[in-house]
Amino acid sequence: MDDFFRSSDNGLLSHPSNRQFLRKLFESAAMRLGLQCREEFAHSDGGTVDVAAVMDALSLPRSAEGWAQAMIADISVAREAGRLPVLNNGSLVIGWGMPPSLMNYIDSSGAAFIDLEIDPIRFTKHLRFCARTNDRATAGVLARLRGNDEHCWNDAAALKGYFARRGAQSLFDPRTSVGLFIGQTSLDLALVTHGRLARPADASDRVRKLAQSVDLLVIKPHPYETSTSHLSELASDITNVAWTSHNVYALLCAENLSFVCGLSSGTLQEAKYFLKSSERLIEPDRNDRQALPKACSDWIPVPAAVASIEAMTEICRPFANLKQAFRSLSPKRTKLPLSVGRFRDDALDHAFGMRWGLDATQAGLPASPRLQPDHIYRFSDRSPARAWLGIGWSTPEPWGVWSDGARACVVIPLDEELLKDSDSVEVQFEGQVFSPANATPSDVLACINGNRGDAVVFGGEGSETPVRISLRVALDSPRTKRVLLIEFAIRTPMKPTDLGMSPDARSLGFGLQRLCISTQFAVPTRAQDVAGGGAEREAELQET
Repeated sequence: MDDFFRSSDNGLLSHPSNRQFLRKLFESAAMRLGLQCREEFAHSDGGTVDVAAVMDALSLPRSAEGWAQAMIADISVAREAGRLPVLNNGSLVIGWGMPPSLMNYIDSSGAAFIDLEIDPIRFTKHLRFCARTNDRATAGVLARLRGNDEHCWNDAAALKGYFARRGAQSLFDPRTSVGLFIGQTSLDLALVTHGRLARPADASDRVRKLAQSVDLLVIKPHPYETSTSHLSELASDITNVAWTSHNVYALLCAENLSFVCGLSSGTLQEAKYFLKSSERLIEPDRNDRQALPKACSDWIPVPAAVASIEAMTEICRPFANLKQAFRSLSPKRTKLPLSVGRFRDDALDHAFGMRWGLDATQAGLPASPRLQPDHIYRFSDRSPARAWLGIGWSTPEPWGVWSDGARACVVIPLDEELLKDSDSVEVQFEGQVFSPANATPSDVLACINGNRGDAVVFGGEGSETPVRISLRVALDSPRTKRVLLIEFAIRTPMKPTDLGMSPDARSLGFGLQRLCISTQFAVPTRAQDVAGGGAEREAELQET
């Protein structure tokens, strides 16, 4: 069984592969013990549970909002209307990511359950399950299978050594203090709290306070979430936000990382093994003791051996007459020992084929040069300035680098000593706007440390229009003298493949080529002053 409320009846995408995986993993041992297995899932996916009827019986909307409310509802009132499975004290339900409402329904029926997921500690040598149950005997079996936590500490230490040989020891610059906000997919059972889907902006006050304690708050979007709108909502009123796509474990290894925060990401649990503090911003209903059956155990990390014949013999003993099965399997004893060595250690690695960020070919953090005033930097494929590129950029090319998507950022470490006598700098950068003949060029907005820059468009022919953006930035705090944060917002990025130009599927908007910072200007007093001045530097940039 799985969370059958997550179905097309509620306008949501179901994930039947997880349920099917559990069925096949446990079926072998169960059938050898003479037990029959069946799957229960949504009628819209070919099963018997009428999710639409259940939602109607609960007076809940068939939507993501209704799904969230159903996670803690009393669904027993919809048993007949929704054709919910009939269970009794001879039933064992093995489920994937079951919500509290379903676990309470199973428990009230007198049945036992094992709720399984992939354990959030995913950097270890092998993936493992985390499991919980309402059955005391089963909890004992799970406890006997539980691995030694020292393996996690050892694997984290090995991973820190791995990244130490493959990149810089700090993110951006050792003297820049950094906090990390971990993003999640916008639809996740772990985001449901008090029967509603939490959004990052719900915790904006706490995140803003955390951001004030560091030079940069770096947002790491979830790699499987295509939209960052929920994160942009959080970032909109925090002036020192940068974005990154670096490997999450490389980030956890960064020496200048002060803390990790997020709504309820599993990375928050992993952080302690890298000696980083973490702050969980919500308490999901799925882990709320008040929402769970009283007999439900805590999560217990276990290997795939929980599906072995040895473990299943102990787990299933109360649910059927296994006398004949015991005799055929072990005629000289009535209790089989739990030996995890009889089940392949990499069973979950092999089945899922991914490690959620643990990649043996992943590079470490790039080494970022500190910017020298009045020096022109290019963003070509061989330039050291490539290390300043944050999220939202394509692979640098000989001429420069295209933005890829609706947002791109540049984070530039500054040398405080060289800027100690400056109260402001003027930032100028040049590039090109993607402007194909058969489409309206995209608007590009640039912000530096939260202040908008003015663009000067030179005009041109073809699919690229040269552009220069200039802004004077006040160095009015220690933070602004340590790091410069530049963000580009591209209103309508376009794909050449959609325009029939080429097979290029990147979402192009702005091509960054050159940048220079000058210390010879004073702080502007009015917004309209921002566009003026700097003629000599502009000429030099254009000629370079």
